[in-house]
Amino acid sequence: VGFRELGIRFIAGAVTSITAGGVTLAFGSRVGGLLLAFPAILGASLTLIEQEEDSAEAREDARGAVMGGLALALFAGIAALTLGHLSPVAALALATAAWFLAAIGGYFLAWFR
Repeated sequence: VGFRELGIRFIAGAVTSITAGGVTLAFGSRVGGLLLAFPAILGASLTLIEQEEDSAEAREDARGAVMGGLALALFAGIAALTLGHLSPVAALALATAAWFLAAIGGYFLAWFR
């Protein structure tokens, strides 16, 4: 990995972190916390994959990242809604089960499309 690629990854991660921080300051920690599901270096990684491999490979990685991000956002949303109302163990178990089902479901949707 060269300095250019490392620089792209660093800048993409920094911009994502700054954006998440700004959203958190503007809309609160519940909304900002959902942004933590976004992979910080996704944009840079996809650019590098496209350069090294091809567009089809980058597109497949993007689909996987979107599925994973949606599953993590579902986990965060369910945890945020249930942690004040259920026991922490039950809330996290429910959020984890939702994450697992969404991630596996997304995989099978992508696989059998």
